[in-house]
Amino acid sequence: MKILKFRIKNFRSIIDSGDCYLTDNVTVLAGKNESGKTSILEALVDFDTDKNIRKEAIPIKSPDSLPEISIIFEIEGENLKDIFNEIGVDKENHDNIELEITKLFPDKYSISETSLKKLNLEDDISIKNEIEKNLNRIRKIHDKHPSIGGNLTDINIDDVQSLQTSVLQFKKATTPNLNQIESETEKSDFSTYITDLSKNLAQLIKLQNIETDFLNVLKEKWIPYFILFNSFDDIFPNKILFSDLETNEWINDLSIISDLDISKIKGTEDRSKHKHKKDLNISINNDYEKFWTQDISNLSIDWDSEHLYFWIEEDGYPYEPSLRSKGRQWHLAFYIKVSARAKEDIPNIILIDEPGLFLHAKAQRDILEKLEDSAKEAQVIFSTHSPYLLEWDKLNRIRLVHRTTQSGTVIENKIHALADKETLTPILTAIGLELNLGITHLDKINNVIVEGQSDLFYLESFKRISEVNDLNFVFGGGSGNMPFVGTILHGWGCKVIYLYDNDKGKKDGEKNLTKNWFVSKDLILSVLDIDGTIEDVFSLEDFKKYVLKDDRKYACKNSEYIKKSKEDKVLLSRLFLQSFEAGEVNLSGQSKENVKKLLKRIGDKFT
Repeated sequence: MKILKFRIKNFRSIIDSGDCYLTDNVTVLAGKNESGKTSILEALVDFDTDKNIRKEAIPIKSPDSLPEISIIFEIEGENLKDIFNEIGVDKENHDNIELEITKLFPDKYSISETSLKKLNLEDDISIKNEIEKNLNRIRKIHDKHPSIGGNLTDINIDDVQSLQTSVLQFKKATTPNLNQIESETEKSDFSTYITDLSKNLAQLIKLQNIETDFLNVLKEKWIPYFILFNSFDDIFPNKILFSDLETNEWINDLSIISDLDISKIKGTEDRSKHKHKKDLNISINNDYEKFWTQDISNLSIDWDSEHLYFWIEEDGYPYEPSLRSKGRQWHLAFYIKVSARAKEDIPNIILIDEPGLFLHAKAQRDILEKLEDSAKEAQVIFSTHSPYLLEWDKLNRIRLVHRTTQSGTVIENKIHALADKETLTPILTAIGLELNLGITHLDKINNVIVEGQSDLFYLESFKRISEVNDLNFVFGGGSGNMPFVGTILHGWGCKVIYLYDNDKGKKDGEKNLTKNWFVSKDLILSVLDIDGTIEDVFSLEDFKKYVLKDDRKYACKNSEYIKKSKEDKVLLSRLFLQSFEAGEVNLSGQSKENVKKLLKRIGDKFT
């Protein structure tokens, strides 16, 4: 079963996290320290069917509030068919459905009413309504004829078993005295209502048994395990006793991800053992070197009659793993553990809290490669505040975690909807790292130096919307730095123009270019003929729909609204480009016309 979203309530610092929507493969929880990222991962771990929700999860400030974890899974029709067959229920329709399961402290699981309807099980609410209706009918007649005996006053409709017992006792007490009811109609109705009530109760008990059986099978075979890696204090060993090989967790994990065979290692045939050792080391290193690019080294496995040894070979010399750096030890443990959990023939969700704390930037990129690879087999959720683990071209994976006074730790799915600069800093840094990759696409002779980062992302989108391929937009690093970038490109034989927003920055930039850099005014252009910025190329409606992604109430220009609201322009523009690349943008005629005019004005400068 694949997770679509989850929600956590009353768990440590979390009063109500709100819904957190997951991607199919990798989801990133980004937030500053103490925002509650670890609590979210711990709550998911506590959803496991083989453990209780931890007592420490109960909120200190609200000890009467019980922790609650709800997860919506997508379950395939074929899997539903298997579950129903196992519990002996014949169901014809088996479409994929969204199934919401809630775990309430400490270990009570339930399926939501909405999901029960999707399972085509009878609606127990309607049955309970019928029970209430029949109870009221019976009481009405009984109140008129109390002499027939019996009592149905002190009952609980939610306790179906007790209610069924009470109804049986009531029927047994009243049946001998029904002749005291003079009206034949009332007498007949009374008996009918009791019979109908008994049928309702039997129906509800049967339904609840099906729900219970269905949930038990789900818990036993289908709900995935949540595997949390929050630290690797159990460092990868230097050696393992032969007598412990069958029970050692590292050997078990290596057996999952490689051809390691304990029977061959312990065998008596020397040629076979030698070949297995050689093949084993080759197979392990062929995979590991894909995800460790920091240096040339190998993980080597050897053994004698008493121990199995692990070595990290660097420059031809073997070192015990414990002698390598903390980062190298962490990465080796990470690689083996995550690989094994992804390849196990059981449903796993891999959770990682702050991966790569001991690693430098390039090594953190190696972690991303490994997570991408593992996510082909199992969903991955990891928390971080490192910009090197936030990919600028996959911002849709990021969920922001921040703490509020009212709701505690909250998850925000739309990263542009949060104004907290400290939380957004790693994301903006990741976008900055993208722009720092250097001047690209120098096969394009026509280069446009742009003033801001947001200009670059919007113009890249506009270029693709209009299918203009002969323009190369280059980030100039702000108005003051644009001449330096342009001079470099001139030196490389490129044609260059300078593009500004039509505001005070353009006037200052134009003055600087013409006076100090002797750039002709013909090579200086603004995005609009009237006052405004690149955001004003969009119609009001399109800007709200595709950039802000909600229908906010304002009547001023887009640029004025952005300035007043203090939205982050760079983040909005990068997300717009991402939405365009995902095929989610269809601009109106007015916006398309504005884009067309802008690109034509730029193109005319070069011709």
